[in-house]
Amino acid sequence: MKRRGFIAAIAASTVLLSVGIASAQDKIRIAALSFGESGEYMKAWSTEIQSHPAVKDGKVEITVFDGKYDPLVQSNQIDTAITQQFNAIIMAPFDLEASAPAIDRAVEAKIPVIVSALKTASKNYTASIIVDDREGGKIIAEEMAKRLPNGGNLVLMEGPIGQSAQIERRAGVDAGLAAHPSLKLMMDKSGNWSRAEGQALMENWISAYPNQINGVLAENDEMALGAIEAMKAAKIDLEKVPVIAIDGIPDAKRAVDGGEMAVTLYKYARAEGQGAVDLALRQVIGSDFKPQSEVWSGLMEWKDGAQKDYTVPWLILDKSNVKKYM
Repeated sequence: MKRRGFIAAIAASTVLLSVGIASAQDKIRIAALSFGESGEYMKAWSTEIQSHPAVKDGKVEITVFDGKYDPLVQSNQIDTAITQQFNAIIMAPFDLEASAPAIDRAVEAKIPVIVSALKTASKNYTASIIVDDREGGKIIAEEMAKRLPNGGNLVLMEGPIGQSAQIERRAGVDAGLAAHPSLKLMMDKSGNWSRAEGQALMENWISAYPNQINGVLAENDEMALGAIEAMKAAKIDLEKVPVIAIDGIPDAKRAVDGGEMAVTLYKYARAEGQGAVDLALRQVIGSDFKPQSEVWSGLMEWKDGAQKDYTVPWLILDKSNVKKYM
């Protein structure tokens, strides 16, 4: 069924549920484009999308596309979603610039595109729901300054170069460190969000700079957890050399609770995932739609689902509060 006909059928129907979704004879079909299901955060994101109340009720059908960390794969998946006439697309773009043409094609085809988790260079997306990655980078730098009040040498593990989270988290880290000149960034390199690459990077740095590294910043938890394994193998005291990262994945929360990671900055997958579903449904159904996810109850303001950009707040998890979120 073509999208216009689909929307017309909804508008004409007299059998609407209280949440404003069409009756069981019609399903709203949403394509969820994950940038890579092998990463723990993206798996959590897609799981939250599929756990949205409207999906569990059977009124919405989600198809998850695995982008495999490849912008060309994601571009082709957008074309598939256009050809198969999905009613909406939710996309976590792997690459800031490369995602733009594909998103523009979908919007031109009259399919709303909700950008989630990561930014795109396109100005034509319908709405976005994302944390402030620049602020996140600044927060972890400030948290490191608290733990190293006398300064020290730091290493930084970055995400894939060119991805919006890498660009903005690095800008935030730089801004945070600029306010604390006693902290010196000794080395920085991409670990591509990978635990294995993070471990290899840290092994190399420990070998090249023995007893010179005072703190480790990582733009995501996976790389930080790899770094911790390398540090444990080298008998480095993790209480004296703090590791601070971003995402708040379960393994990182356990590491914080166990004293191996000083801080993880919690990136709320439910907000970026289920919130995006609600924004997509608002576009398909119209102003009568009321959001169903709990994330709009206190965490964020719905604002009738008509705002273009929604910012998900960060939560700092350390030893003092992490048990509440495990």
